[in-house]
Amino acid sequence: MTPLWEDDFQDPEATAGRWAPMTLGPFVPDDADIHVTPSEGLKVSARATHPVTGEPAFGNTLGQEDGPGALPGALDAVKWLVYADVTTPGGLPGFEAPEDGELRFDAWLSARTYGTGGHPFGTAVEEPGADFRLATAAMNAADVETGLAFDFFVTDRRIYAVHERLPMLRPHLGAYAAFTAVVPVGDREPGDTHRLTLAYDRSAGRVRWLVDGEERHRAERLGRVPDRRYVVLDHGGEETDVTPRQLNGGLGMFTALDCASPDGGPALVRLTTADGLYRATDGGGRPQVFLDDKSLPGNRLFGQGAALNVRRFTVSAAPADR
Repeated sequence: MTPLWEDDFQDPEATAGRWAPMTLGPFVPDDADIHVTPSEGLKVSARATHPVTGEPAFGNTLGQEDGPGALPGALDAVKWLVYADVTTPGGLPGFEAPEDGELRFDAWLSARTYGTGGHPFGTAVEEPGADFRLATAAMNAADVETGLAFDFFVTDRRIYAVHERLPMLRPHLGAYAAFTAVVPVGDREPGDTHRLTLAYDRSAGRVRWLVDGEERHRAERLGRVPDRRYVVLDHGGEETDVTPRQLNGGLGMFTALDCASPDGGPALVRLTTADGLYRATDGGGRPQVFLDDKSLPGNRLFGQGAALNVRRFTVSAAPADR
């Protein structure tokens, strides 16, 4: 294994120089209180506090677009997101994937979600402590050239492998298939710490998700819609084979209120009014059904929050797993 990059979160100034926030024009997802100490590593929590419990709670929110030039409402999902401040020899963010072998991202972290039991969605949410849509911490690897992203979502009670292609590059790349698929890969308790690994084999066109050294999920044909059982967002489009040349490693906190339930139930909140963006996740092409079509403020923020504690994050090149 060849080390490429590392942060052990021992020095606040060094950590500040190793990471950069995701930005989109004037939008900077900064709903986070951040601390770095040698004894505890990186600790990030939602910036506001719940008025009753005093627990961390998200405070920033973004409604549906209200006119030309408005920020896309779908950005409400991103509460905090940073990536390694690294560029490839070609000038793109991230780490060049080797022609042979795996590009690996490893994070040693624990996570919490808060206030999810206070959601306003009734029986549409069966397990608030497990449902990633309400609040989640995340570790990911993403490519700005293709729009592909591979994530771990971590809630109080569950770990998920996430495979997505975001629609943001369609103005440049055409109407490709854009989607999000979420696969449960493990149960957990709120105090558990995990080693999470994302491993990308460029020559095989494959990504693997490992939890504590054990492979829990893998994906191939990366630009094509995965197993429909796990698709929670479908933006339509033409399926194509995609092979990222690079990926960048990140950490974040999110909500995912515009996602359908994994059992095919309705999505929670229509975050954006963009025409034709939301399709039913069964692939039939029908419009997606939402509990809230207006993106009411009280349905976007209801006292929920998240936190994560990261002790180490590494990027390396390793022999391929065949």
